[in-house]
Formats: sequence, C-alpha cells, structure tokens
Amino acid sequence: MAELEHLGGKRAESARMRRAEQLRRWRGSLTEQEPAERRGAGRQPQTRRGSPRVRFEDGAVFLAACSSGDTDEVKKLLARGADINTVNVDGLTALHQACIDENLDMVKFLVENRANVNQQDNEGWTPLHAAASCGYLNIAEYFINHGASVGMVNSEGEVPSDLAEEPAMKDLLLEQVKKQGVDLEQSRKEEEQQMLQDARQWLNSGKIEDVRQVRSGATALHVAAAKGYSEVLRLLIQAGYELNVQDHDGWTPLHAAAHWGVKEACSILAEALCDMDIRNKLGQTPFDVADEGLVEHLEMLQKKQNVLRSEKETRNKLIESDLNSKLQSRLFKNKEKMLYEEETPKSQEMEEENKESSSSSSEEEEGEDEASESETEKETVLLQPF
Repeated sequence: MAELEHLGGKRAESARMRRAEQLRRWRGSLTEQEPAERRGAGRQPQTRRGSPRVRFEDGAVFLAACSSGDTDEVKKLLARGADINTVNVDGLTALHQACIDENLDMVKFLVENRANVNQQDNEGWTPLHAAASCGYLNIAEYFINHGASVGMVNSEGEVPSDLAEEPAMKDLLLEQVKKQGVDLEQSRKEEEQQMLQDARQWLNSGKIEDVRQVRSGATALHVAAAKGYSEVLRLLIQAGYELNVQDHDGWTPLHAAAHWGVKEACSILAEALCDMDIRNKLGQTPFDVADEGLVEHLEMLQKKQNVLRSEKETRNKLIESDLNSKLQSRLFKNKEKMLYEEETPKSQEMEEENKESSSSSSEEEEGEDEASESETEKETVLLQPF
C-alpha cells in the first residue's frame, strides 16, 4: 500500500513538474505583471505610523482563501460578490488549484457554487486536464459527473485522455469519449478549422476582422504561428496581415513560433520577410526566446532572408528602371505627336495659301490671254481692205 501511495505521489509530482514547465514559459512575461493601477502603484494609503498599508485585490484574496482550504472565508468572499471563476496571471482558477492540490472537498465546494468545470487556463488546460495528468481518478470522475468535457483541447492539441498515464484514468476518459460520442480528431482540428474559415473570409473580403486576446494581446497570426497552423498562417499573410504585429509583451508571431519550436511557421514568416531582429518589451529578439533546437535553423533562415531581400531590391531596381524607360519612351512619343499636331495646321494653311495664289495667278493669265486675243482681233480688222 505504501508503495502504491509512493507511486501515486511520484505521478502527482511528475504532473506538477509538467505543469510547472508549461508555466515556466510564461515566467518573465510582462503579462505576468499586473498593470500599475491594479498593483496599487504610486502613493499608498498611509497608516498612522506612516508605513504603507498593503492592499490585495479581491481576486487574489479569494484564490488565497481557496488554496488554504478556508471554506468559511471563501463563503464570506462569495457573499461579498467575489467571482468564483477569477483567475491568476496564468489563467488558473481556484478549481484548477484545488484539483492540482488534490483537495476534493474544495473541488466539490467550488463546483456546488457554480465554478466553471470547463474553464481553460492560459495553456488551454481545464481542471479535467489537470486531474488526468495528476492521476486523480476520484476528482476526474466527479468532474465528468458534473459536466466536464472530455474533448476539450489544450494549446498543445491534447485532450485529457492524452495526458493520462494511469491505465484506470485513461480507460475512464476513453470510455466517456465513446459515451459522449466525441470525435477526438475533430476536436483537435476544431480551432484550426475555424481559423481557416476566418482567414479565407478575410482574404475574400479584403478586410481583416481579428480580435486580440484580452489578456495577452495575441492575434490570429500569433496563434497560427505558435500552434503550427501553416495553411492558416499562409492565408493570413496573403490577406495582408501585418507580419510584425506585437502583443502586449512586444512578441511578434516569429517570437511565438521560435519559442514554441515551430520550424515550418518560422520558415513561412521569414520567407515573407518578417523582421527577424525585432525586440519585445524585454529587449529580446526571436533568437533570444527560441527553442534551443531551433536557433541554428533561424540563423539559416536569416541568411536566406538577406539573399531574398537583396534579390528583391535588385528586382525592384530593374522594374523601376524598366518603368522609367517605358515612361521616357511614352513621353517622347507624346511629344512627337504634339509636334506633329502643331505642324499639321501650319502645313494645311500653307497649302491653302498656295491654292489661293495659284488660283489668282491662273485668273491673271486668263485675263492676259483674253486681252491678247482682243488685240489680235483689232489688228486683223485694221488690216482688212475696205
């Protein structure tokens, strides 16, 4: 029995380590830091002794009370209007934390008070993902009996059954998959399919109507890059999406793709000539936050990008030169045409003048001929005998 408990403890610790590794990716992120106003930056209310009075947000107090298992305090906070689904900077709710802590009593208390059993954290984990990963069979069963979805997909494309290591847990979840008629492959592709539909619509309409994620400021381009939705990424770029768009932390889609080790997404963005040296709000380039195994690939992409930029500049110069040449030729032809049009009226005037001159000359000659004939006739009459 002790060995089983030890094994269960090791599994739970392993799950916590896996979760900690996921959360590590958010460490150092500016989204982890609350806005200055919310942190109570600036002048703090002073006590009579002159020392600053520490103030906590209601959400932080509520999460702390739940974590300590103090149900009486939690009830008071709920009565005062605390949000039972409030989250910390990593998107974890009290229900997530109670599950990770294997506190079934708190889990039941929160669910009975309408906590959302399908709420996802920043990594897309639901409480059932956490229960499955930790191997907490009784908590998983409770979640399922209270409406938890076995087909929810996290940011890694995993459903709860993918995280289950214990056979009993995997059997429970897969049995529910069949019972609920869930198509796991379709569930995994659902987000990508929706994004494909949106990207095609934006491309056809010529208008991008994306909505940033409230907490992180991430865009559809960030999501497609981070999750390796290559076709979505290409369509968004084709639709004219800003390649170097930054989230609240200053991360670009390339930062996201590099950090999550999505090789193809990095290639697509680099070949589209994104800025590979742009820095986030911590002064980090995509190289600085990249997965270690991807740094060499990024360096190769940057060299290739430099060649592409050079070729593009040369091509643009040739195109510009050709356009200038054609423009000059067109201007020259237009000038010739204008000169011709100016000369034509003059030529016509000269022809008219010549015609008039020729006509008057003919009339004069005819007059002279008539006069000559008249003189000849007179001479003939005079020479005739009387």
